[in-house]
Amino acid sequence: MEATTTATTATTTAKATGWASQTLGEKTFSLAVFGLSTALTAAFAYYLFADPSRLTAIWTSVRALPLLVQMVVWLLCLPWMIALWIWASPLAFVIRLVLVVAMLFFTEFLMWPFK
Repeated sequence: MEATTTATTATTTAKATGWASQTLGEKTFSLAVFGLSTALTAAFAYYLFADPSRLTAIWTSVRALPLLVQMVVWLLCLPWMIALWIWASPLAFVIRLVLVVAMLFFTEFLMWPFK
């Protein structure tokens, strides 16, 4: 009997962790983070196709920052910094493009607030 109660409690808990169970503050935070993520991804995508040299310039300017500031930038913008790192790498253009686009799509998938 106890195993059934534990399984039922686990199922109820699992169902109560989605979007519907969040408070207004949590929903607002989730949407704000998703909006910021989407804006950064859109800016990255724009520069990726409109002016790819701008991405290299951004990478160079971040690398010129003091190490502590670089660490903070990497921590706050990790997916986009990884995409910049891939873009600045000496890989073939097609490979870099596929990896960067996959990274950006994966980031947006993870940030999607309506799970």
